[in-house]
Amino acid sequence: MQIERTANELIIRETPGCLWIFGLFFALVGGLFVYGSLGGFYDFGRQTITALIVAFVMGAIGMAAGVWIIYRAPITRVLIDRVENEVLITRFGLFGKRKKTYTFDAVERFCLVEEVDDEGSPIWSLGIKLSSGETIKISSSPSHDERFKQNFVFEINEFMFKQLSPAQMILVEPDETDDLQDETNAEMS
Repeated sequence: MQIERTANELIIRETPGCLWIFGLFFALVGGLFVYGSLGGFYDFGRQTITALIVAFVMGAIGMAAGVWIIYRAPITRVLIDRVENEVLITRFGLFGKRKKTYTFDAVERFCLVEEVDDEGSPIWSLGIKLSSGETIKISSSPSHDERFKQNFVFEINEFMFKQLSPAQMILVEPDETDDLQDETNAEMS
């Protein structure tokens, strides 16, 4: 995830390139198996029908897995615009571009979405909590590092004025002249 910040805009980009390469690997290797089982093998005529069916099924499974990996990891761009008072989420995926716009009033705050991985450990993703109570997951690549994602949440909420930045309480000593006036007023009474 990357954040770009200007005076009136905050842009968050998430590009899961490694996942796309991994998915393409599965799809290409699976495609080779399908191609070969449909007549592309050099020794196609000598293969048994069972071997061709197994190659076709395994290739189709590999292609489906590759497409699924790419589909589940779109390129995400979140634009937070203070001038327009809106949050624009754009996802570029396998089947095109999808946009969703929310006003600042519709967004309660940005938050972390906790999930569990295959081993039972918690993983964290960036999400939006809407005023209606619905939570929408934005990030397609979760992280085990809660603090890493929490930094993004804090910066975004601060930019949208949805969360005040933490400040140390400053205690001011009362003015000595006020104390003296209070004492003289008490003595006169």
